[in-house]
Amino acid sequence: MRNWLLCASVIGICCLLTGCWDVKSLQDVNYFTGIGIDYENKRYEVYVQQLDFSSVAKTEAGKGDRPALVWVGRASGETLSEAIIELYQTTQQTVFWGHLNSIVLTNRVLKNGDLLGLIDSLIRYPEIRYTPWIYGTDKKIEELFTTKPFFNLSPMNSILYAPETNYSQRPIIAPMRVSRFLRQVREPGETTLLPSLSVTNHTWTQNREPDPKLEINGAFALRNTHYQEWLPAEKLLGVRWLVDRKQGARVKLSEGDERIATLRLSKPRTKVRIAMQDGEPVFHVDFEAVASLLELWKIKSEKELETIAGKQIEEQIRTTHRIGWEANADVLDLEHRLYRRDYPTWKRLTSGGRSPLAPTRLGEVKATVKIATSGMYKMKRRMTPY
Repeated sequence: MRNWLLCASVIGICCLLTGCWDVKSLQDVNYFTGIGIDYENKRYEVYVQQLDFSSVAKTEAGKGDRPALVWVGRASGETLSEAIIELYQTTQQTVFWGHLNSIVLTNRVLKNGDLLGLIDSLIRYPEIRYTPWIYGTDKKIEELFTTKPFFNLSPMNSILYAPETNYSQRPIIAPMRVSRFLRQVREPGETTLLPSLSVTNHTWTQNREPDPKLEINGAFALRNTHYQEWLPAEKLLGVRWLVDRKQGARVKLSEGDERIATLRLSKPRTKVRIAMQDGEPVFHVDFEAVASLLELWKIKSEKELETIAGKQIEEQIRTTHRIGWEANADVLDLEHRLYRRDYPTWKRLTSGGRSPLAPTRLGEVKATVKIATSGMYKMKRRMTPY
């Protein structure tokens, strides 16, 4: 009896051990963290970025002595799968896609490629989820993948992989995940603003030498999957006032060329009303926010600052709307609001969605800003030199 129990125990332990037979060590796997896709001469060019996770772990624990190691692979094919298979020929080890956290599409892909087909081909890999960040770019993908953050930190600490921190400080163009991108490009009448990833050499230096850094410099406007235009961030300032978010934004108040103050807005609330006029929809925008005073350069009353801030926000919304339609892009996404609220009218004016609602008519724009606190400033302090 004792021998029988011993034999059964040994067999049971052996059965449990079989679950670990196919486990691979970390050093035996290639981890792809980013993929970039270009389209040229009717062929897709695929760029992948992989990191040495041993060096990544060291840099994430603190500032490393040397930059994290980065490899960029490149392959091409008539389809995305064909290009990836060609890439496999030189990967040396098993590839794991589960750490993919960023997808970059060039402007040539956005203009000429099959966007939904590309994303569908990529998502069919069982290890890839709908959570990677997605960007457009007009830069070389190799340049984006080899641009490193500060202090020898891991590329995982850059805008490419962690854009939310940057957006919380400068909320103009919201970062986008693949899930949201697919949802928007499939929505009737929806205009998608895909963040544009670029590299700047003009902001930072290291030991008096230019130190390139990643930035979000604008957005690519897409109506469903159709490319419309690229717009710089400076021309999209009005978009932030129509986006539901928790983050506030800073507004520099000025009269002509004279600076007056800087406010930080919080608790933004936007309401878009649709009224019919002569059979056409007119969009009225109401915006409210609470502000705190950050800088005061010229003595103004609280009421005057609130009035200037409201007028400036109203002007930004109107300017962004005008610039968008000059580029044939509904960057304020007003058409989709009509689709949601008055489908019969939208269907009649767009031929069932086959043509865009052009142009959308912007009616009354009203922005109300209430200054809640001036911080350590006194609103009526004397502006005397020290």
